[in-house]
Amino acid sequence: MTLVFNASPLIVLAKSGLLDRVLPLGNHVIIPRPVAKEISAVRDPHDPAAAWLRQPDAQPLLSDAPECSAFVGAWDLGAGESSVIMLSLEGDGRQAVLDDLAARRCASALGIKVIGTIGLLLMAKQRGLIPAIRPALRSVEDAGLFLSATQRELILSRTGE
Repeated sequence: MTLVFNASPLIVLAKSGLLDRVLPLGNHVIIPRPVAKEISAVRDPHDPAAAWLRQPDAQPLLSDAPECSAFVGAWDLGAGESSVIMLSLEGDGRQAVLDDLAARRCASALGIKVIGTIGLLLMAKQRGLIPAIRPALRSVEDAGLFLSATQRELILSRTGE
């Protein structure tokens, strides 16, 4: 499976210290250049996502995105979301990593498999890459991901925590 990352999941996972735990979920990881540009535009030189992108290991993951199709353009998404969707269309087994609802709907309308930050955490727990979901949820919430109390309880009950 190839994971094509948007900015918000990368930012939240980097800030929470969980990015290196979920990256092995993909056989291949792609970060569109517009996503990298968005992340790198932060003013804080110590931002975890921007710092991670500057690492030599992250450079081969960067990819140019094809031109946005009229269909994707009509959704009026950001450059990052649009590039994730366009790159996800280019190959079998690609999965878009998106948290934005409009982007998720656009990708789904095109038949693209979509997973979000929480889905990655659940998969990481299932594969033994993280020991428990509760501390991971707390970490991503502290990093800025909003979860309602209902969502949190549903996730915890599904994982038996």
